[in-house]
Amino acid sequence: MRIGVRRRASAAVLATVSVVGIPATAHATGITEFPDNGSEQGGRGGAWIARASDPLAAFYNPAGLAGQPTRLALQSNINFQSTCFTRYKALNDLTSDPDLVKPGQYYPKVCSQDGAGIVPQLALTYRISDRIGLGIAPLMTPSGGASNISFPSFVSTTNSSSGKTIYEPGPERYLLTSATLVVVTPTIGIGVEVVDRLRLGVSFEWGIASLSFTNAVAATANTAVTSYLTNSEVQATASVHNYFIPGLTAGAIYSPSDSFDIAAWYKWAAPIDGVGDITTTLGYYSPAVAEGKPASPGSQTITSQANCGNAMAMGQNATLCGSGNNLHITVAQPMEAKIGFRYHKLRSDVPYDEHVRDPMAQDVFDIEADLTWANNSTFQNLQVRLPGNSVGDGTIPINGVAGAFGPPNADVAHDFHDVYGIRLGGDVNVVPDALAIRGGAFFQSSALTAQDQNIDFPASTNFGLALGGTYRIHLSKVKTNALELSLGYEHVFYMNESYTGTGGVEALAGTPCSGSNTETPNYTCSNNVTRYRSPWAVNLGTITNSINVLNVGLGYKF
Repeated sequence: MRIGVRRRASAAVLATVSVVGIPATAHATGITEFPDNGSEQGGRGGAWIARASDPLAAFYNPAGLAGQPTRLALQSNINFQSTCFTRYKALNDLTSDPDLVKPGQYYPKVCSQDGAGIVPQLALTYRISDRIGLGIAPLMTPSGGASNISFPSFVSTTNSSSGKTIYEPGPERYLLTSATLVVVTPTIGIGVEVVDRLRLGVSFEWGIASLSFTNAVAATANTAVTSYLTNSEVQATASVHNYFIPGLTAGAIYSPSDSFDIAAWYKWAAPIDGVGDITTTLGYYSPAVAEGKPASPGSQTITSQANCGNAMAMGQNATLCGSGNNLHITVAQPMEAKIGFRYHKLRSDVPYDEHVRDPMAQDVFDIEADLTWANNSTFQNLQVRLPGNSVGDGTIPINGVAGAFGPPNADVAHDFHDVYGIRLGGDVNVVPDALAIRGGAFFQSSALTAQDQNIDFPASTNFGLALGGTYRIHLSKVKTNALELSLGYEHVFYMNESYTGTGGVEALAGTPCSGSNTETPNYTCSNNVTRYRSPWAVNLGTITNSINVLNVGLGYKF
């Protein structure tokens, strides 16, 4: 779950663009997640597809469902994510900021103020026969970062001339102020041992997403480059939903010997295709609000209302926004694949049954290495659209700012690269069939194109360290029923993202062309700047990320 937007947008669209931070847009090897949910999975650094020995195999390798005992697992990741941004003012950025930051200088550093992100998992494995297992995971969520994230709306500085403390808008406000994310992927899968030593599995998921983002952004008609002032900024909130996001996983486990497993896993999911609306409020960014006073009532744009909240005051059609759902966001979910190799030393004091998969009872230890790939190069743009006319002009007015409209095309460039990774982890059964400890590490390549860096997805090169354990309490002498208590922990390190060169992510504007630059007959801007964009970038500077994950799990083995 990592979050944000890219561009300094005009009122409506800045809230819209913040949806770039949807955390469910990829899984595991993708740029929006660290390796996998679960105590076992996370505690092994994600090296798990060849082991696939608990109910979460319904998603992470359904082939592993074949041979598992009937088991119920309730777990949750508790994620703590920190993202910091030190913005660099572009050399051609001539906007007038309250603190008079000049082109080529840095704004004050700001960091996210995230609470604990709760990412639960509930899954059941049912052993139909020695060779067939069914997996049901009614509550599965992506393993991304915090489900809630916020940055400070204001920062305090000392005026260089008067020496007085003044409050100024947070420099990241054109990217993201806050976000609340709810994403679940109910999953059902089946695994079959089709012949001795070969297991195949497939699972299907039904994704559901409900997302809300808030930005405090510039809502300007963009008639002059110095018009980006706090008296024309608004608070903007975007809310979208998608109640059916189909996906599937397929997996295989082949055991050429009793002690060696080779596994493969593939994941596909349809794009998140969200619809919803935006609300913008003029007058939020003011010294009074910074000092704790309520914002003065201002003009609003509410696209869920037929008259857009106040469109009649601007002489617009009373039904301009219709019945709502004016915001349309499409986010690609890249394909993924993994190959895993696992060695496990069998216990000599218990008979081995090749049709049973219970590593805590059967093994002395195991070690696994997984190679991973995510097709993130398919994620070139986040598609963000509002209503427009036949020549590409916006039709939704930004109330309170004369002549400003929500850009019909507010797409956000990401230009990601494919991500490759390696994961290494294993278990040691300190007390056979009772206590296992585990550890692992992983490395993933960067998906980042430097000039498109953002605070939405931590996309730089990253690596992590993990550890965990499971304590099994047997409830019968024949050791069929057991209670399992699990813990897992991992820390993810990210390389800093830093870019101060030319280009970058431009700001969105409420009119097609800025300042004295006019539209040409073919509907482009005379200064060659993309329509509804500014000539300068707002994502320059340095971005740092780190994530800590704790997983607590409770299971019952029947």
